Amino acid sequence: MTKKEKDKSVQPNNNENWLKSCTEGIFFISEKPVTVREIFQSLNISEKKASDIIDKIEKEYKERNGGFILRKIGGGYKFYSNPNLNDVLKDFVKSNISTYLSQAALETLAIICYRQPVTRTQVAEIRGVRTDSVFQTLVNKGLIKDAGRLKEPGNPILYRTTDRFLEILGVNSLKDLPPLKNFEDSND
Repeated sequence: MTKKEKDKSVQPNNNENWLKSCTEGIFFISEKPVTVREIFQSLNISEKKASDIIDKIEKEYKERNGGFILRKIGGGYKFYSNPNLNDVLKDFVKSNISTYLSQAALETLAIICYRQPVTRTQVAEIRGVRTDSVFQTLVNKGLIKDAGRLKEPGNPILYRTTDRFLEILGVNSLKDLPPLKNFEDSND
């Protein structure tokens, strides 16, 4: 079989099933959300065709109610575990994976998330303790980033969450987070 013949056998005439398979493969191997643009450019198809394929994949996974769903997240699409499996998966994670962030890091991240952009000093005032090493950990893990400087004496650095944070949290934007008021009411 010549290289040309082999190439044709790998790409069966761009039929829809083949394009769906290719798109699923791209979602599966990607470490970050994949945009419609990346799909149509990779598969050499129109933007509308790529969008239609993604919609069909998203619908099929949802209807199948299997282990995965396709979610729009951080401006693109990515496979996630089915939310219907949350209890089983939480138990699995608790029993098999160690914690990656300390309580201090989680508290700091929550403050940044709901108050951003925010300075280290502002976070320290809310938490009541210095947070320099926690900030460094969060920056190193790609969960927060420099968002400019505050225009006041000393010009302290402002921080905000990253797209990676949204991806890990499983939300498309900060607007998808529950309002802070819901947590305040539950403590009454």
